Amino acid sequence: MPRTTAMFASNFSRYVNSSTWVLLPMLAVFVTVFLITRYIVQRYATRNLPKEPPGPWGLPVFGYLMFLKRSSHLKLTKLGKKFGSVYQIFLGSKRVVVVSDPKLVRKAFKQSIFSGRPDTSLTRLMEGYGIINSGGKLWLEQRAFLHSVLREFGARNMGPNSSSLEMNIQNQVAELLASLYATKESKVYIRPVIARAVSNVVGTMLMSVTFNESDQGFKRLLYLIEDGFKHLTVAAPVNFMPSLRHLPIVRSAYKKIQSNKKETDAYFAHVARRHKETLDPENIRDFVDSFFVKQAEARRQNKDTFFSDQQLHQVMGDVFSAGLETVTSTLEWSVVFLVRHKAVQRRFQQEIDEVIGSERRPELSDMPHMPYAEAFYLEVLRRANVIPLGNSHATLQDTQLGGYFIPEGTHILPNLWAIHMDPNLWDSPEDFRPERFLVDGAVVKPQHFMPFSVGRRMCVGDVLTKMEVFLFLTGILQHFDLEVPCDEDLPNLDAENHVSLSAKPFNVCAFQRE
Repeated sequence: MPRTTAMFASNFSRYVNSSTWVLLPMLAVFVTVFLITRYIVQRYATRNLPKEPPGPWGLPVFGYLMFLKRSSHLKLTKLGKKFGSVYQIFLGSKRVVVVSDPKLVRKAFKQSIFSGRPDTSLTRLMEGYGIINSGGKLWLEQRAFLHSVLREFGARNMGPNSSSLEMNIQNQVAELLASLYATKESKVYIRPVIARAVSNVVGTMLMSVTFNESDQGFKRLLYLIEDGFKHLTVAAPVNFMPSLRHLPIVRSAYKKIQSNKKETDAYFAHVARRHKETLDPENIRDFVDSFFVKQAEARRQNKDTFFSDQQLHQVMGDVFSAGLETVTSTLEWSVVFLVRHKAVQRRFQQEIDEVIGSERRPELSDMPHMPYAEAFYLEVLRRANVIPLGNSHATLQDTQLGGYFIPEGTHILPNLWAIHMDPNLWDSPEDFRPERFLVDGAVVKPQHFMPFSVGRRMCVGDVLTKMEVFLFLTGILQHFDLEVPCDEDLPNLDAENHVSLSAKPFNVCAFQRE
């Protein structure tokens, strides 16, 4: 070993002269000074940068994914009480920032930086089409178009343009009332009755299609949509860890979603083909007709747009499923609160008797004169929280929120449940009290009320939902008293949690009012 060292030193000395030996200490000093200087500069440059949001530790690889149960909104609300109104969790390798401060939610979602759509396995299943899971120029164009069509058919106002849509809803109210009269005051599971009526409202506006109770195609479509929502809950983890799709239960759910989507796409494609064959640009029947007219216009002008047939089929699915689920669940929860709170039901009926009476049917023009009916609707939205977690957004670049640094590509998740059940924002939030939205007899909506989220990706169907719920509820309560069967308990407030929160199955009796 000494000999080897000596040989190395002898050979090394041949290539290093005396001047080099003098430079080595100077080089060492230079490197040391450089490293110290860089450290000081980095500390100085980053000393004022905001920190990342706090949050819980997770497991290696999985992050916090394994700790989120089916009622994830409740777990996330609990974490918010510990870490604050802005905190982060890692689901797999995905960074998710949960926000339960309504001011910050409004501030963030008004900015284009926060308007991105997370790129996930399930959104890629939609191939970038539709309105719910799309982004970029396609989303901007299609959202603007959907807004214009809703205005055209009267779902964005209460003016004269609403007449055809109102007639559509009134027809379904009449069908629903006939179904309730047919029960002859015996108990009925009301969700299917509501779902059929709501699906016909949406189906008529969307594609001029109505369904009857014995329609097997209708039953199949409803099954595919409801089954899809259930499997989305099971398959959701693949959004954060794609490798989880190899687990048998997740793989089965994912394949079921794929097959359901294929079948619903085929249904909507069939409807679209029939529309194209019978299209009259001078007589627009529904949304599908409007889409084809816009598509033809874009092609004539050689515009680079996204009005493709595949986009149409996905938008049809998005609008139908979202409209059906949101309104059906809201009406079902309305019935839950009406039978649980008889005094509320009586006050609602009193307002109907005073404003409308019993000789004519309720109309949308009655709405401004019925503040208690609107307050009831708002309280149902708040207390039921049909959509407990708003649509997830993604940051398009590095930014800040609430004093914290938010990297590009972060998922931003608004916890609407936490906002609507926050005792610092609402007096006794667990209680169902429509009066909380009334001040001196007028309806007042606070800034922290956001059942349809806020900002650029806010749900476009909020006004349509309000119109439907008003006409259905006033129609029902004008004719019937709603009660729980004498041999059954009141429906509880525990929800079935899939994509949305729906009431657990319950029966109701509709007694004709005297």
